[in-house]
Formats: sequence, C-alpha cells, structure tokens
Amino acid sequence: MATFLTIFLMRLLSAFTLIILSISAQDYTWPTDLGKHLSSNFGEFRTTGYHLGLDMKTKGTTGHPIYAVSDGYISRIVTNYSGFGRALYLQMNDGQTAVYAHLSKFTPRLEARLKETQSANQSYMTNIFPLADEFRFEKGDVIAYSGNTGFSFAPHLHFEIRNEFGQTLNPLTNGLSQADRLAPVVEEVSLTPLRADGWINGNQLPQTFSLFRDKKGEYHFPDTINIAGIIGLAIKAYDKRQGANNIYQPHRIEVYIDEKLYHTLQFDRLDYKWLSTANYIKDYRNARLNLGDFIKLYRNEGDPMVPIHADSTNGVLDLTPGFHDIKILVMDVLKNKRTVHGTVFKMPPFEITLEKLGETEELLSFMLQPKSITVPIESIVAYSFTPYGFAEAQIDIQSSEPIETGRIITISKKQAKRKAIQFIAKNTLGTYSKPIHWVDKKHTGDHLSVRVDMDISQTDAGVYVQVQPEQVVDANISLRLKGEYQYETIPLNHIQPSVYLTPPIDPTMFNQVDQIEAILTGSIERQVRFDFPYTVAGPDTTVTVVSKDSYCSIRTKKSSILQSTLMWIEAVHKHAKVKKGKLLSRVYQLQPFERPLLKPVNIGIRYPAKLKDREKIHLYYYDQKEGWSFIPTENNKERKVLTGSVKHLDAVAIIEDTSPPKIKSMHPGHNGKYPTLELNQFKIKIDDTLSGFDPVEDSFEFKLNHQPLIYAYQPKTKEVSYQLDGPLPIGTHSIQFTARDRAGNEVSRNIEFTVY
Repeated sequence: MATFLTIFLMRLLSAFTLIILSISAQDYTWPTDLGKHLSSNFGEFRTTGYHLGLDMKTKGTTGHPIYAVSDGYISRIVTNYSGFGRALYLQMNDGQTAVYAHLSKFTPRLEARLKETQSANQSYMTNIFPLADEFRFEKGDVIAYSGNTGFSFAPHLHFEIRNEFGQTLNPLTNGLSQADRLAPVVEEVSLTPLRADGWINGNQLPQTFSLFRDKKGEYHFPDTINIAGIIGLAIKAYDKRQGANNIYQPHRIEVYIDEKLYHTLQFDRLDYKWLSTANYIKDYRNARLNLGDFIKLYRNEGDPMVPIHADSTNGVLDLTPGFHDIKILVMDVLKNKRTVHGTVFKMPPFEITLEKLGETEELLSFMLQPKSITVPIESIVAYSFTPYGFAEAQIDIQSSEPIETGRIITISKKQAKRKAIQFIAKNTLGTYSKPIHWVDKKHTGDHLSVRVDMDISQTDAGVYVQVQPEQVVDANISLRLKGEYQYETIPLNHIQPSVYLTPPIDPTMFNQVDQIEAILTGSIERQVRFDFPYTVAGPDTTVTVVSKDSYCSIRTKKSSILQSTLMWIEAVHKHAKVKKGKLLSRVYQLQPFERPLLKPVNIGIRYPAKLKDREKIHLYYYDQKEGWSFIPTENNKERKVLTGSVKHLDAVAIIEDTSPPKIKSMHPGHNGKYPTLELNQFKIKIDDTLSGFDPVEDSFEFKLNHQPLIYAYQPKTKEVSYQLDGPLPIGTHSIQFTARDRAGNEVSRNIEFTVY
C-alpha cells in the first residue's frame, strides 16, 4: 500500500512539475520596449509561402534594444545579405528557440565574436554555433539592437519561436501576449465546384459573393446560394488590431453546417519545408486572378497535408439535397470573433424553354417554362450582350406573369435592339436554371464562316474547354476529342450568347488526344479543328511540355504537381514591356497559370545561332508586382538553349541586359572633408533596373585605401555599408567600389576624401 501511495504521489508531483514548467515556458517577455505593435503576424500569405513569425514595429527607426524573452543561451549567430540579415538564435531553458532577425548589431561580446569570425574568414557571411555556456542571458537582458538588415522592407524586428524540431510556432499562442479587442473583418466568400457535377447558381465555374454586415456586426450571404455536387468554400477575411492600419491573418476559422462543427483551420505550427504548401491553403486561382487572398476552408483531394486543417475532416461540402445553414466563425488568438451566416440549397440546375410570343412598338414578350420539372418559376433575370458577345447590362423586366409552371415576361424593345439576351430563371425552391439565350436572327453570324476560338483552363474540378464564335450564331455547338485511340463527343453548356463551355473534364481523358473539333450544326454541319499542343502531367511523374513552335519547354519534376494537370505553353503577343533591356525571344506563357506548383519546374528557351556569342542574355519571368525578374540561367552554347527553373507558371522570355548598374550616392563623397570623430560609416546607394544584384559578396568590391572591407549589403534598399571600428587617421583616403549586376554589367567608382 505504501509503495502504491509513493508511486501515486511521485506521479502527481511529476505531473504538477510539468504543468508548472509549461506555464513558465509560456510566460515570455516582449522582445522590445516600443509597444506591442505588429506589421505582420503568423501564417500570412507571401509570394514565397507563409510568414513564419511576427514582424514587430520599431517606430520606423533602428538601434532599439532587443531583449531575451526568457532565460537561455545564444546557440547560433548569423549574418548574410538576404534572408534574416543579422540574426540571433536564443536557445531557451524550456527547450524552444527564439529567433531574432534583421538586427543592426549585437551586444559587445557577441559583436566581438562576430568580428573575430568575419576577420578570420575575410567574409561578412557567418554561421556561428557558440557553446552552451559561452553567451548565456537571463530574461529581460539586452541581446541586440533592432535594424533593417537582410531581406527587410523597412526597420522592424522579425521574431520567431521554434520547437525542438525546428518548426515555427505562433508566438501569440506560445508565450507572447498582446491586447486586442477588435474582431476580424470578412469581405467575400468564394465557392468552387470540385467535381464534374458541381454547380453554383446555374454555373459550373467558381463564383465569388460579397457579404453584407448587419447592425450586430455579423455578416450574411447576399442570398441563398444554389449548389449541386461537391463544392469547396473559401473566405476572404483579415484581422485588425486597435491603433494599427495593418491587416493580419486570422488565427482560427470554424465552419458549421446545420449548427454542427464541420471543419476547422488554425494557424499555430508551420515549417520552412512547407512554404510552397501555402498555395494550397489559400485559393491560388483567386490570387492569380487578382481577386485577393482567400483562405480555402477545405482540403481538396491531393492537397498536401499541413497541420492547419483539422486532421479528422477535409471541409469539402458534400451535402444531402435540400437547404443547409452555414455558419463560419473567424477568430483571432484572443477569441475575438466574427460570424458569417448563410444558406445553401443543394439541387442541380434545371433547364428551361424559351418562346418569343410577340412584340409591340415598345415591348417584346417571351414565355419561359421549365423543361422537365413541375416546380413553378418564381423569378427571371435578363442580361444584354452585343452580337459579338460582350456583356452590357442587366435588363429591366417590365412585367412578369405566372402561367402554369412558367412565366410570361416583357422587356423593353429599346434595351433589346441589336442585342443578344440571356435569361436565367429561379424556381420557388430556390434552384437556378441553366441560362438560355435569344437573339434576332437578323443579327446572327453565319456559322459556316464565322471565326471560332477555343480556350482551355483548369480548376480543382478539372479541365474546361471553351468554344467562342466571334459572333452569335444560330447553330448548335458540340465538341469532339480525337486521337489515335480516342473519339469522344463532349456536350457544351451555352453559358453566354457566344460562349459554350464543357463540363469539367478529367485531365487524364486528354492522354491520347491530338486534335479537338468544334462541331457547329445548322442547316449544314461545320467542323472547326484545333491542334492540341497540350501534355498531361501527373503526380510522381516527369514530363516535358513543348511549345507549338518548339522553342520553349517545361520539364516537371516528380514532386512538381499533386494532381493530374493539363499543361501547355502559349506564345503571347500582348505582354508587359521590357524596360532597359532587349527582348530577344517571344514571350511564352506557361499554362495553366492559375494552378499551383509544389516544387519548381525546369524551363528552357532555344535561341538562334546569331545570339550564340551574346554573354548577357538570360531568362526572365514576369512578376505582377516586380515586373520582369531575373532567373538564374545556364547557357548551353552548343545546344543554343538557356535553362533555369520557376516556382510559378508565369510568362517567360529571353532578355538581354547590357545596361550597367548605377551608383546613386556615396558617403563620404568625392573630395569631401570630414572631422575624424564624425565619420563612422561608409554608405553607397546603388540601383539596377532589370537583372538586379545577387545578394552575395561576388557582386561587389569595396576597398578602403586599396584594402578589402568586410561590408554589409541590404538588397531591398540597395545599400552597401561599412561600419568603422574607430576614427580614421587624419589625411587623405581613397575608396574603390565596383558593383556587378546578375547579367555581368559593372559600374566602378574611385573617390578620395580628407579626414581632419
């Protein structure tokens, strides 16, 4: 009995000790004394992936004290030109590591160790791992000073907490606290069909809906949304905090269906190895179409497993027919929450018939009826299009009278003059119809001669093929996939007066296809053939995709994509201009541009023999924010091909950059005179329009009196700097500086200055 009691007490004491350690481990001090103001929080979406820490404001200046958030020792010291710049890693007694980045300088003992290593290696770049007893600090001790080094857009402190596996934890749920009384803001919801039978309000393409806010501060869908099939839901939301104009990533999102918890997301733990998975957590398609950052509230089949989504559910809306209430709670770390309410009605869209009944001098009348169901039509909306398919405006319904299960409506003859009209009905259950169209046959094109275009896109549901005559035609249109062992007719949905769209098609159906035919059936059948320069890329396979002119190619890796994807390359005629460079190839758009890559793909562009001796030709991709951006390039002159890799399916081209960089300013200046005690730093501002600078030491040469300096470089501000250890001797001194851009262009300047 005594033995049992002893064991019980020991276990109780052990558990109590663990609880105490856990509590103490979560009681960190804030690493600055400038107020708890953030410019970015944990998990935000960036072009490079996630933001894996907190960006703490430092009042727009540098040199502020940075404190140890807990007892521990410095386990790593890093200095580089990109990434974190000057950074410290504090191994804390609780087993976790605090990371401080973009610092300006360290405490004197740490600075001395840094300078010793840099001097020994004759390099600014360091990666030092001190012994555990070398640099110990207690909670609240100053360990460094804030800065703007490395890949930093402005002065701030980037702060992380990492667990024993090196994974980043949300600091605001792991030891740091911040007052916050504001709830998140929600702007829109987006619904995406995920399978071939998916529909949203009579449409098979993804749809976005703005929300409205009531007097209680809760958000609502604009109306009941009619869905069919399996659907993915996404939300455009951000968090706010008092005293700041910044927007932040919400911490937790809960989805309820009919008052039962259906799925959750929470931004608590991430890893640098998972950066590319951010394109599967956000709605990548909406982001690429410049519709904003939507958070996907589902994990689609094939999406990577990241501990943001709940493990037990995937969030995909696979609902039973009928009405369902949806509630979404969007929360920050202090549980300030915003509620979104909505209703979806699951029922496939119905088909309608259209008959023109007559006309007067001012009005046209039509009868619309359900084709096969007996549920009455409740309302009808109409939209006008030009005969060439351009959308114009919603048309006012002048009158609408029920007749059996249909309706007789009238519209203004003036609004319909020389127009194609689209009608969409909604029945008393809330189900939308497929659209139906009317146009005066006097204004239709000849289906035997009109030009017909084809376009292909891909979403989570599959591949869509769109057929679009340049003018509205009085003909039925279908599609045929043809190949050596393939002959498949695909129906088309008439979604606009001159636009016909397939249901989403599984990409693997295109494996043996080498031609697509559009079949226009009127009094005479016409076949329009399209070449098929498309390639099916599958997960765990490697494929090569070649452009129609054979000059550009993509080579996927086994881990580049997670779902079967139809890939192709288009030569584009309308593209962004190249400034300060010469475009030496066609611009190629890698497709499908709205689909994410988990890992980069290799690309190559061949060039003509006359460019063989050009040394400053490289590959570039077009970034919507940064413009034409340099791709590290290999030039195989024997094969006359430039190769590189890209992380996104962007537009690419060969560009020649022969423009040298610019030296915008130097301190000290040429022939300047400076008091010996006031000159403590050298600064050189540089710039390059096109290829930019590689953030490595080989890009620059910086000498004082012909002796190399161990200098710093900030890639965002494009500033090269050197901090003097002490006053320079009185007299004349010289600086020799050279900057070299990625294309190999150089600029040099030699100056003399006097110290007195």
